[in-house]
Parts: sequence; structure tokens; C-alpha cells
Amino acid sequence: MVTEGTRTEPQYVEGLNSYLRSRGATAVVKSVPVGKDPMKVVLKGIEIRDRAASDEKDYDVCVCLVDVDRHEALPAACRLAARESILLLVSNLKFEVWLRWHVEDKHSALNTSQLDELTAKLGLVSRKVLAPNFPFHAVHRACEVARRADLELAAGRVGPDPSSAMPILVDLLLGR
Repeated sequence: MVTEGTRTEPQYVEGLNSYLRSRGATAVVKSVPVGKDPMKVVLKGIEIRDRAASDEKDYDVCVCLVDVDRHEALPAACRLAARESILLLVSNLKFEVWLRWHVEDKHSALNTSQLDELTAKLGLVSRKVLAPNFPFHAVHRACEVARRADLELAAGRVGPDPSSAMPILVDLLLGR
């Protein structure tokens, strides 16, 4: 798991993995935050995957998380991820829309500041730090909302605003 975000996304993925593991799912998640460029995220995923393979420690799947934001490199990152068999999970406008769907079934498009304010108001995130009481138990609800928001939800695809391909990660963690 390689993430664009250096705080919120890694915290979420680790917390989600712990929550799902406690419910009987088994997965190993290695979160590697690399910063704001989706191409760098995919390249880091390739590097980690290839290094593991050369050490005979293959990963079952390589997943990268990125936001739409205003990245000019996103289309090229999507193409590279597809060529390299990497699951590139895109959130539009950004990851916080996925967090919102744990507590709200709303599809209104918000700008980045509005989304940050809303997730803080909802008690989900504060200054890019996930709330200690984040409602991981609502992940299945978030998946339902995400699937309704983007009927063509798929890895390596930029969905409508708002959307998130995070249900793909949830399915992977659950062994689906």
C-alpha cells in the first residue's frame, strides 16, 4: 500500500486493517506515504513490489491511493499503474470524501477547504490526523455510498466528483 497522503491515509489504512482483522479478515498492509504526486506514488509502488520480488517476498497485490486534486500527472499515473498491474485507487476530489461517507450519505461536491471543514466538524479528522474514535465499524456503509456515487467504480479510473475507489481495498482486505 503506497499512499499519496503522509498522515490521514496511512492512519486510516492501518486502522481499517486492524478493525477488519478483529472481525476475522487477514491481510498484511504495508503503508508507505510518499507525498503529493500520483506518478511518484505509482513509481514507489513498483519499486517496493520489485524489491520484494527480488528478495523472494512477493506481495499478492500492490495498491496505491491517490487524490484527484489538480494533478496533471494523474492520467499518466493511471496508465502506468494499469501496465504494471497495480491497483490505483483514486478519490475525487480527495480521500476525505471517503471518510465522510462513514457517517453521511451525501454526494454533494465540495471544494478542498469545505471538505476539510466538514470532516473536522463531523469529528473524523483534525489537521490531517484521524480521530481516535474514527467509526471504522461504518466501513460497509461507506462502501455502499461509494458504489452508489460511482456506478462504474474501478481501479485506475477517475470517477465523478465526489467518488472513491476505496471499496476495492475493503474487498481485498476481506479476501473477496
